[in-house]
Amino acid sequence: MSTRSKSSQSATNLAIFGAAGLAFCGVLVETSMNVTFPTLMRQFHAPLDTVQWVTTAYLLAVAATMVIAAFTQRRFQWRTIINVGGTGFVLGGLLCATAPNLAVLLTGRIIQAIGTGFSLPLVFAQIMTQIPFEQQGKYTGTAGMLIALAPSLGPTYGGLVTQLLSWRLIFWITLPIGLIAWLVTANHIHHPHKPVAIAFPWGQFLLIVAALSLMTLGFNNAGTKGFSAVNCWLPLLLAGIALISFLMSAAKSSQPLINISIFKNGAFNQALAIYFLIQFIQIGLAFLLPNFTQLALGKNALISGLMLLAGSLTSAVLSPFTGKFMDRVGIVVPLRLGTGFLLLATLSFALLAKQLSIPIIIGLYLVYQIGFSLMFNNTLAYGLQQLSPARLGDGNAAFNTLQQYSGSLGTALMAALLATGAKLLPQAATVTQTTLGTQLALWLCFGLICLVTLIAWLIKPEKQN
Repeated sequence: MSTRSKSSQSATNLAIFGAAGLAFCGVLVETSMNVTFPTLMRQFHAPLDTVQWVTTAYLLAVAATMVIAAFTQRRFQWRTIINVGGTGFVLGGLLCATAPNLAVLLTGRIIQAIGTGFSLPLVFAQIMTQIPFEQQGKYTGTAGMLIALAPSLGPTYGGLVTQLLSWRLIFWITLPIGLIAWLVTANHIHHPHKPVAIAFPWGQFLLIVAALSLMTLGFNNAGTKGFSAVNCWLPLLLAGIALISFLMSAAKSSQPLINISIFKNGAFNQALAIYFLIQFIQIGLAFLLPNFTQLALGKNALISGLMLLAGSLTSAVLSPFTGKFMDRVGIVVPLRLGTGFLLLATLSFALLAKQLSIPIIIGLYLVYQIGFSLMFNNTLAYGLQQLSPARLGDGNAAFNTLQQYSGSLGTALMAALLATGAKLLPQAATVTQTTLGTQLALWLCFGLICLVTLIAWLIKPEKQN
């Protein structure tokens, strides 16, 4: 390799892993905040179903930003995109770190989410366009491992910082790391093609954002105001109308945000459904279990974060190996093995909800994460394998958007069910209310895993390319 080629490869590597570092910081802060909710409730004098918007709004904003990732990467220089992403991360982080009230904190979280939503898709866009085919797996696995470590370390990092120092240090510590990662990427990133001057489909964007927001609002209102027609079912109905309108508009457009022809592929839809549901439950549990541990078991933020570490790290470490396992044996075996672990974990959680302790939670969450590692990235790879090369960008946008939105929806619904425990037992102690709400949420998780199992067992080996 010539000196110039080595220099170009080095610049590409720095741009890829700089973007991955910025995405890592965004996801780390996202998952760190879950263990701070009891602290934020006390400091800002707000109920849990209000404070949870710190995570829900963040994930919703990331999902909305990722919807337009394919468009922005065609329309703008990639250096411009990473500059917007880095600016959003830094500005949002500063607002969060200095927030005098919950409203400012929420504003900062949304701005930071937009930054993450612009940065994260660039990691894999660079790999797929600038790395030789025979090395793409290695780069994807390495970058994916770096990003996957963020949710593994997040609860522990958030609990440690909150317990020993202050939740505001969660942002102050990550800000310089994110800033350096942004500047490294901006100085080395290369756009592989000339931007295309295309009009932004505002109508489609507003419709999909309305659908995502109204659905989240409907489920959140279920916990705060009950399952009434106006507060819950009306937003969900309007969300359905907005989603159908988006699909109709995208079908007629020559430049859709997402080419909806990908949803005509049954195998792709099966993979997308599994991916969404197990991520929904994974993020839901990451919210539910730390809050149960603090509100019902009386433990501090550090312990509630540490108890998820073993399972999360196990999942991150296993992911490259489970990917190689799928390459060797196909998709069916990993999916069916994975659903076995998920069924065991969620059923045990639900049955033992009133007897949960720190060791039981650690053990069952570890079991869940083993199953998760067998299925999560493998369903993404399998789903994209079902599409033509021309539709990979649309498929990737669909997976990325639903990955983030599943977290937003999962957090909102788990918070709603926790609040339902208080509504069903208004005179009971907080411990009893929290335990009942947790039990309802865990039975929902088991029911959804039963649905995942059904879908997984319907997938046939011959559908792989």
